[in-house]
Amino acid sequence: MGVCCIVQWAYPESLNTSQALETLQRRIELLGATSLGNWSVDCEVLQSATPISGSQNKFIYFIHSTEYPRTTFTVVDPPYLCLVADNTLDTIFTHLKQSYVPRKQLKVEAKGLRYEVRGKYIVKFGSVTFSNTSKSIIVETEDIEENTVSTAWDQLVELTKSLLHTSVNISTPEHVQKALDGRYAPADSMVQYAQIFQQIRKAGSTK
Repeated sequence: MGVCCIVQWAYPESLNTSQALETLQRRIELLGATSLGNWSVDCEVLQSATPISGSQNKFIYFIHSTEYPRTTFTVVDPPYLCLVADNTLDTIFTHLKQSYVPRKQLKVEAKGLRYEVRGKYIVKFGSVTFSNTSKSIIVETEDIEENTVSTAWDQLVELTKSLLHTSVNISTPEHVQKALDGRYAPADSMVQYAQIFQQIRKAGSTK
């Protein structure tokens, strides 16, 4: 896969979630983009049952993506480490119930539409729901021709800004910064998703 930039869109207050998604669809189709169907990312969040005194709770994010149907991505926060394995990993962690428990109302799903732009970029956008309640909109841009972060990141940021009609600074996630001259991997995208899901959870607000 190529380098991906994944952001949460703070769309205008005058729009509801459906209207905001329709706006993005119109904008990307004006670029002559080709529809590639639907996509989704689902996530279940577990929390450490008994945190060590003086330390913060640890969270585990079990993430599945339609891009990688046979893979489970497990992100541990902190410090945002990602373990990649086949789907049998899900059954292994059922034996950790004494250490980690599912967070109530923290089954998360992001899903929407997928497009190809100019034969070079994949753009995905969709709604984020927590236990079937719409919380936000997420946008992912991918440079399918480049997997070196330092080469692709700035162009992905500019494409994202043009789609969202925003001049707001899009910062480079810390774990992506550490890989600027390295190869981008699917796990890097799943860490970005986990971080955004955490931000939405902490914000605790709905549109």
